[in-house]
Amino acid sequence: MKLVVGTNFDDSLIEELKKFPEVKYIFGSFRKTLTGHGRAGFIVPEVTEEDFKSHIELAHSHNIKFLYTMNTATLLGREYDSKFVNILIREVDKLINLGIDGLIISLPFIIRLVRSEYPNLEISVSSYSRVHIIREVEEYIGLGANTIIMHEDVNRNFKLLNELAKISKRKNVDVELILNNSCLYGCPFRLTHDEISSISSMANGLDDIWFEYPILLCATDVLNDPANIVRMRWIRPEDLKYYESIGIERFKIAGRNKRTDWIVKAVKAYTSRRYDGNLLDIVSYPQGRAAAKAIEKINGPETYSVLRDISVDNSKFPEKWLEFFIHNDCDTRSCEDCRYCDIVAEKVIRINNTQFKRDKWNVKQQYPIHLIPKFRTNSA
Repeated sequence: MKLVVGTNFDDSLIEELKKFPEVKYIFGSFRKTLTGHGRAGFIVPEVTEEDFKSHIELAHSHNIKFLYTMNTATLLGREYDSKFVNILIREVDKLINLGIDGLIISLPFIIRLVRSEYPNLEISVSSYSRVHIIREVEEYIGLGANTIIMHEDVNRNFKLLNELAKISKRKNVDVELILNNSCLYGCPFRLTHDEISSISSMANGLDDIWFEYPILLCATDVLNDPANIVRMRWIRPEDLKYYESIGIERFKIAGRNKRTDWIVKAVKAYTSRRYDGNLLDIVSYPQGRAAAKAIEKINGPETYSVLRDISVDNSKFPEKWLEFFIHNDCDTRSCEDCRYCDIVAEKVIRINNTQFKRDKWNVKQQYPIHLIPKFRTNSA
C-alpha cells in the first residue's frame, strides 16, 4: 500500500504520519495561488513560505515526499497570455526551490508546460481531470503523467479497475484511488463545484464568498434520500483487499482542510484495514457538516440539520457486500431499478439513533438556489 495524505501543515501531523510506513506522500498548497487549486481557499490553512519549506523538510526527514496541488479546473483563458505563462514557469521554479517533489495537475496545458520545462518532476493527474475511461488514461500517460488519480465514480467499476491495473503495470504508471471523498455518485454539480473551488483559491479570483454552494445542492440530494450516502464511491478500510488483489496499491486520503486528529484517525483506519464506528467519521461528508452549518448561519431551512444526525455503522455492512459491484455494472443500470444500495442503506444508516427506512422517509426539500447570494461575505 502507498498512501497519499492531505496535509494541514501542522508539523505534529508529520510526527504522527511517520509512524505509518504506508504513507509515502503528503499533498497540499498555499491558500491562494497563481492558478488556483482543488479546495476553496477559505477552507485550507494559511501557511507562510518559511513554514511551507520547513514542513516539507520535516516530511523529507521521514522519507515522505510532498506533492503540490496545482489542480485548478480552469485558468480563465489565461493560457493565451504569454506573460502569464512565463509567470507560471517562474512559480514552478519557486516551488521546486521550496522543496516540492512533484505536482498534482488537472489541466493538460499545465501538464505539458511542466513536463517540457521539468522533465524529471513527478506529475500526478488530478481527480479534477475526471478520468474515467482507459483511453483518457492512455492520453494522460502520453502527456507525461507518472500517476493518474481516477474520478471517484470509478471506484466500484471493477471491470475498469482490472484493466487499469494491467495498464498501470504495463506502462509503469501508478493508478491512484481516492478513499474517503463523499461526492454523490453521478453528481450533476461536480464540474460546477470544481470550478468554484478553483476560482475561489485563485489569486485575483473569487474572493468574497465563504461557502461553496454546490455542496448545498449535493446535501439536498442526501437529505431527500439518505441512501445516496451508500451510493457514494468511498472505500471502506475493510474493502481495500478487493483493490489490492487486482494490483491497485496507491490510495489517497483526502482531508487537507481537516484537523490533525481527524487525518490521523483516517490514516490509522485505512492502514489497519478496519474501522469500528461511524464511517462518516473518516469520510469527508461536507453535506452534514459544512452545508448544515452554512444553512444555519443564514437562517435557512431547518430540515438540513438532520444531516448532522446521520451515522453509518461500519460494522453492519454485509461481509461481501462489495462483491455485488464486481458482478454488476452501475454505469449501465438505473439505481431506481436496481435498489441494491437502498437495501444496504437500511442495514447501516441510522438517523437520530433510529434505523433508516426508505419507505418511511418523506423529506422533499427543493433545491434552495435562491439562497446562493447569501454565501457572499457582504450578504451573510
